[in-house]
Amino acid sequence: MGFLTRFLFFSLLGFLKASNTYDSTQLTTGVWLSGAAYCGKEKYNTMKLGGPATGFVYKDTLYDIKTDLQGYTGILPSTKSIYVVLRGSSSIMNWLADFEVRLVPYTTFPDCACEVHNGFYKSALGVTNKTIISVKILQRLYPTYSVVVTGHSYGASVGQLLAMELVKEGIKVKLYDYGQPRVGDSKYAGFVNTHISEYWRTTHNKDIVPHVPPIEGFGYLHSCREIFEDISGNLNVCSEADCEDPKCADQYKLTETNTDDHIYYLGHHLSCEESTI
Repeated sequence: MGFLTRFLFFSLLGFLKASNTYDSTQLTTGVWLSGAAYCGKEKYNTMKLGGPATGFVYKDTLYDIKTDLQGYTGILPSTKSIYVVLRGSSSIMNWLADFEVRLVPYTTFPDCACEVHNGFYKSALGVTNKTIISVKILQRLYPTYSVVVTGHSYGASVGQLLAMELVKEGIKVKLYDYGQPRVGDSKYAGFVNTHISEYWRTTHNKDIVPHVPPIEGFGYLHSCREIFEDISGNLNVCSEADCEDPKCADQYKLTETNTDDHIYYLGHHLSCEESTI
């Protein structure tokens, strides 16, 4: 085995090892941060987070006036992390962005030759510059901190695309999200997994949102590394051989899903009231 072959082989082994292990602290912290995103841009700079996100320090508000995408950045000393947090659908403009399901060329990485959700992509691009500036400032202040992107629902899908914008800037990111809709085609789904090694999307029981937009007739597919939370709250790491693992969220047909499971993750209701003190 030549040097280059050995290098690629062991690099792949390291990538697979990293991808098979999630950080339980980041997982639970992300739920509380994502819930706090529903407080809205007027309250981000004054809110005080509870639970595992206690001690969070706000930095900047992220806002795209065209789609009403909202979110915030900041740091949490307990996890030594810089966070980018995106809000789920909370307004008519958000829902309009959700329903723009037409696939469009993914121009951020032309070499991907893939397509992504038009509405989610526009939302992400609307806050890309502000996010990059905010994260880079925080990295200068906290050079040993990792960068974590998190969000729920619409915010989860936009967060995935925004995380890739950070990757393009040479910023290594971790991605933890909840109740994420599908973002792009199969080429894009695989491309994400080759660029973000610590990526975990959590699904909860019969949550309807991870099932949309549909695969059949629309051309969408999820990226790998799903954590499935069953009705009893047990967490199961799903197959990486099939990113739409039939033993996880996809064990249910779209007609069997509901909206109640969408707002309750890891024993926590995703809301401003339950995420702040």
